[in-house]
Amino acid sequence: MSLQFRLSLTLLAFAALLFGGCSLRQTKGDPNNPSSSASSSSKGKAVPGVSFTPSSDARKDVRDALNRLKTAYPYRMTETMSATANGQMAMPESTRVVEFAAPDRSHMKWTGGQGEDVEAISIGDKHYWFSNGKWTEGGVPMSEKANRGADFANKLAEMVKEVKYVGPETINGISCHAYTGTYETTMAGQKYSGNAKVWIGANDGLIHQSDSDFTVSNYGGKSHIVYEYNVNIKVEPPVM
Repeated sequence: MSLQFRLSLTLLAFAALLFGGCSLRQTKGDPNNPSSSASSSSKGKAVPGVSFTPSSDARKDVRDALNRLKTAYPYRMTETMSATANGQMAMPESTRVVEFAAPDRSHMKWTGGQGEDVEAISIGDKHYWFSNGKWTEGGVPMSEKANRGADFANKLAEMVKEVKYVGPETINGISCHAYTGTYETTMAGQKYSGNAKVWIGANDGLIHQSDSDFTVSNYGGKSHIVYEYNVNIKVEPPVM
């Protein structure tokens, strides 16, 4: 699997995980028990704000939570994922950390996979890419601009299809409401689809964790994302 395709998979997973998905593997804990723990590794912090109560429209609840990302800066997303091809391991588990200081200001680090570490910084219309031991500067590709800030949140919301409310669950001490659902989109002429589960904070209406499975062509993947809000993030141009 090429590095470019692996990056496409991580980007897709990053998007997909924000949504809900049915028939995804269940996390530990009773989904109907508010005191159950969905994940001991979750690090998201509750954000003060308007409390969230599930409505009768589960799909709208998830879309609204995605839209809140437009004003949730700064926040950090930590993703672990792996991919298979024709049922065989194509990309070992990798970790990607993306920090958003503002809609057009982000810093991404990706480690693992097949041994290639990737780092990129986007500030306004400037894009910095670290490879072969050095930083290079250029404009932000149109494909990346479409996945930033409000445009990215809008795209994620459009991908959400069927959604179902599961019930209250707690992640690392944060009271949340869990949803499952499906998503699909077309990227580079190929159809991506999958199932996922998301947890929306009861005190802030923001997504605090998502787990997802997805398929594209003969590839498949799994992804786990944890969201952290109210974090100290500063994104600056690299030293060239």
